[in-house]
Amino acid sequence: MNSKVCIFVIAEGQEHPVKLSNALYDSTLSKSIISKSKAVATRGAIRPNTPTTLTDHTGTGHVSTSHISLRWYYDDGTQTFPETFYIVDKVTANDTDSTRQEERDHHWDAMLRSTVEPPSAALGPQVNPICAAPPGVDPRRERERKERAETNQQKFEREKELQAKKIRDAFALKQAGPGKRG
Repeated sequence: MNSKVCIFVIAEGQEHPVKLSNALYDSTLSKSIISKSKAVATRGAIRPNTPTTLTDHTGTGHVSTSHISLRWYYDDGTQTFPETFYIVDKVTANDTDSTRQEERDHHWDAMLRSTVEPPSAALGPQVNPICAAPPGVDPRRERERKERAETNQQKFEREKELQAKKIRDAFALKQAGPGKRG
């Protein structure tokens, strides 16, 4: 059965997933497809392939000349899945049951192949956590961490200097004696 789903995809070496809120679980598609704009948004490595035509449940052929390897998971899912998505310019949704033109001509972010884990099975609790950030360092977070450390070190040095000055002043007053205070 075909059903609209919300999934997240993440490319190797990237920290932030891309939300595909308008995806379709297609009961007849042999390979998963993704729109070019969403594939580019993942910042993953796009690789060329020989032109491949993939036919969805409506009989529409989608031509792909490149693919991308991503991990994906259902919104509220607890498990990630590796998947090769074949990239097409637009994933047109030719809804043959609809009589309204705007419903027949909308676009999907992606279509999942018929043999992927169906939504009902993937949403159950699993032993493994969902997508953890891939290994590596996020340069933005690392820069912010270093800036905080430098700021904290400068603050510490200022407070240490003030404390030393107070001690020196108190010692000088004590050395001057009781009758020589200004």
